[in-house]
Amino acid sequence: SADCWSSSLGYPCCTSTNSIYYSDGDGDWGIENNQWCGLPKQINNAVCWSKALGYNCCTTTSEVQYEDQDGPWGIENNDWCGI
Repeated sequence: SADCWSSSLGYPCCTSTNSIYYSDGDGDWGIENNQWCGLPKQINNAVCWSKALGYNCCTTTSEVQYEDQDGPWGIENNDWCGI
């Protein structure tokens, strides 16, 4: 599909995961069936991965303050938020 940026790099887009395992200049990467897949940009923006951990996604910042196995974190209103 048009939003599957990773297909031009030889990798399918993710269909069942929203978890970010790696981010680079091309985009966010997930893993499905033990293979890399590109997280579609529209899905990545629509799904707030940090909600499942009890934190909102950032709405006014994209500055990464910390990154762990769950993903990149920012700070808004003196609280952590997922980027």
